Amino acid sequence: MPILKLPAFTAAALLLALLLAAACGGNPPAPTAAPPTAPNMAATVQAAIAAALPTATPTPTPDLDATVAAMVAAAQPTPAPTPTPDIDATVTARMAATIAALPAAPAAPAPTATRLPTATPWPAPRSTATPLPTATPRPTATPSPAMRLSAMIEQVSPAVVQIIAGNSGGSGVIFDTQGQSAYIITNQHVIDGASRVTVIVNDAANYIGIVLGTDRVRDLAVVRICCGRFHELAFDDASRLKPGDEIIAIGYPIQGSATVTSGIVSAIRYNSDFRSDVIQTDAAVNPGNSGGPMLSMDGKILGINTFRREQTDTGRRVEGLNFAISGTTVQRLIPTLRVASAQPTPTPPRRPAPTRRPTATPSYRGGTSDFGPISGELRHDPDTGTIKTRSARVSMSDMVVSATFVNPYSAASNHWDYGFIIRESGTGDSGRFLQFTVTSRGAWEVLWRKGFSSENQRIDSRSTHNLNTAVGGRNHLQVVALGDRGWFFVNNKFVSAVDLSEITGTGDISVITGAYAGDEVAGAVTRFENFQGNGLTHGYGPASGRLEYEQGEISGRDSNVWNRNFVAEAEFINPPLSGWDYGFVFRNPQYNSLDVIALTDNQRWSHHTRSTGDDEYTRLDSGYISGGNFRNRNHLLLLAIDETGLFFVNEQLIARLDLS
Repeated sequence: MPILKLPAFTAAALLLALLLAAACGGNPPAPTAAPPTAPNMAATVQAAIAAALPTATPTPTPDLDATVAAMVAAAQPTPAPTPTPDIDATVTARMAATIAALPAAPAAPAPTATRLPTATPWPAPRSTATPLPTATPRPTATPSPAMRLSAMIEQVSPAVVQIIAGNSGGSGVIFDTQGQSAYIITNQHVIDGASRVTVIVNDAANYIGIVLGTDRVRDLAVVRICCGRFHELAFDDASRLKPGDEIIAIGYPIQGSATVTSGIVSAIRYNSDFRSDVIQTDAAVNPGNSGGPMLSMDGKILGINTFRREQTDTGRRVEGLNFAISGTTVQRLIPTLRVASAQPTPTPPRRPAPTRRPTATPSYRGGTSDFGPISGELRHDPDTGTIKTRSARVSMSDMVVSATFVNPYSAASNHWDYGFIIRESGTGDSGRFLQFTVTSRGAWEVLWRKGFSSENQRIDSRSTHNLNTAVGGRNHLQVVALGDRGWFFVNNKFVSAVDLSEITGTGDISVITGAYAGDEVAGAVTRFENFQGNGLTHGYGPASGRLEYEQGEISGRDSNVWNRNFVAEAEFINPPLSGWDYGFVFRNPQYNSLDVIALTDNQRWSHHTRSTGDDEYTRLDSGYISGGNFRNRNHLLLLAIDETGLFFVNEQLIARLDLS
């Protein structure tokens, strides 16, 4: 705002006029009156100045005020000059009001006010960025593979032990600790049948190890040591392994400290000799590594190093074929192996006396379905070109699955098919499943598929005379899957054993129709009833022992597992003397009610039954075993499904049993 400045002569003239007015008033003063006091002159001067200042000039010239005040003070030395707050306050107020009214004035303070809050948060982003230096330590926390591996080895080594049994030895790994005791998993061939072994921990401390349980087939054993402070390793999920995954192996192939080798997973496959999934690796595994752990890069147990192959079946030398028993098998067997020694040797039960009556009926603990029964319809739609399915939405590997299907129409008008898909996993090219079907052509087929786009691979197919093909006819289908073995039933009759080794993992189960081109009619439905499945779970064993002969008694070992449907197997060694028999007693829910299947020294088998109240056993069937299938060690397998039993000797079907 422009400030008006008065010329110097004008201010002097005003001052002279004021002085003259004060000295020459209109009325002469009385002789006695005192002259005017200085305060009145000063007030008059201030009033005159205030009135003379233009309102448009709120800010007086500081020099003029100072000059006037100095002249007034010089003319009147005695008065105490009164301060001039009113003028300053007025001028300041008017200037503030004028400035506030100006449109451009708010813009000046605005940047200042905006910058200050903006500058205040700046430290916040900086403090957020300050942890970024914590990202600098991340390379330290995630070192190079060599550093990470060495650190991991240092961490897991205290859990890897050396085992010495007589003149042999190997490795083991502590998988659990209880107080001052540690439990070790190793190979059965490492302990070599011993009940006590020497266990060396941390390459220094020696302990006496007690062998708790062994499994000769899977080549596993559990040993307990005491007393000390031990380090254990956890199991990883071996079912998620894929070829190409990195692993390491730790063990004692030579005397001294443990050695470490690394490699990749070459393959994962089912091994019928070990009846287990095995992990193949190119990591160097030597005899002393037996029983030691195969570890993930996180230091968790994936399997137990067990064997290697040095040549093919034709004698050609090979390298890098080393195998470990999968951790999934190991974990499944550990509960039985670690308590095996705690199980007392059962007292041989006496042969049932004809006149004795049962005192109690034990409860039945089997028969609960893991899914189902489910009933429904599968609608035909030939235009889609796809298999019509109804999923159970489960994940199983070993199972008994069954359903009753109703024929959708007459086979004379159009062909139909139906059945099951089991162990289905993945989608698209990674999809895989096993398929069991029957057709109106009077045949059954089992096939597998790996990859949705690949061709079907037939496992087995044959005609069957046990199929009802009439319009509205019903057919009851049943599949039993156990590892790499399977059994197919049509209308409660066994039709064939099936090799399932191509797909042994877990997966979903479905009822299906329209598996083959042309086997559908638009608008028709295939009805299914009582679709249900039972998972085959491990109930007992494996166990080893001796059955002592006593006159008039049946010598046996009771599993204490009550199931109507089951798979039981054991390997028996022929006694050196004649007159022996061995086999299974099963389905004995109460005293004097049981079935017996047995093999005898004269190369015969026999099936006997006895019901409560009977005086004697009833022989239902018997037969002769060919010399080529009768050995010094015989593997017996009994499959009992509802009213049908299958008896295998050394993997060969010997008899179909009536269990009705």
